[in-house]
Amino acid sequence: MRKALCAALAAIFALALGGCAPVYQDHAQQELATGQLDAAAADVTAALSHDPNNLKLQNLAAQIFTQRGVQYYQGGEMIAASDDFHRAISYDPMYSRAYDYLGMLSFQQSNWQDAINYGDKAASLEGKPDPGYVAAARKNMQQTQLLRAPKLYRVR
Repeated sequence: MRKALCAALAAIFALALGGCAPVYQDHAQQELATGQLDAAAADVTAALSHDPNNLKLQNLAAQIFTQRGVQYYQGGEMIAASDDFHRAISYDPMYSRAYDYLGMLSFQQSNWQDAINYGDKAASLEGKPDPGYVAAARKNMQQTQLLRAPKLYRVR
């Protein structure tokens, strides 16, 4: 009981001094570090509701949602993964890792154009060459276009 009271008083004191956002931000960072991604997502969302223009919070949100998206991706939950990667980009449009995962996800789904677009974006943000899946997607897209092209027949 005494620990709970002390924790509650500490939280109230922290809120009085610095507002809600820093408290939620600290919690989100700790939860990210320990792999508690659902809790981290909730806390960073709460922090952003109090300080929506904070660039550090936006980047933290991108990290959290990308990491949670990776968990979904590895677990085969592609819709949830895609949602989290898109959410990460909505918070930080310069967060290359989310674009890269969207590119890999698109490649897995044979969505060659999106794989190319996302892979190019990730590479350009990092100043690196395109990932290997982009070249494979370009090749697959060319083959698909050749197969769909109308065949010209000679009339004798």
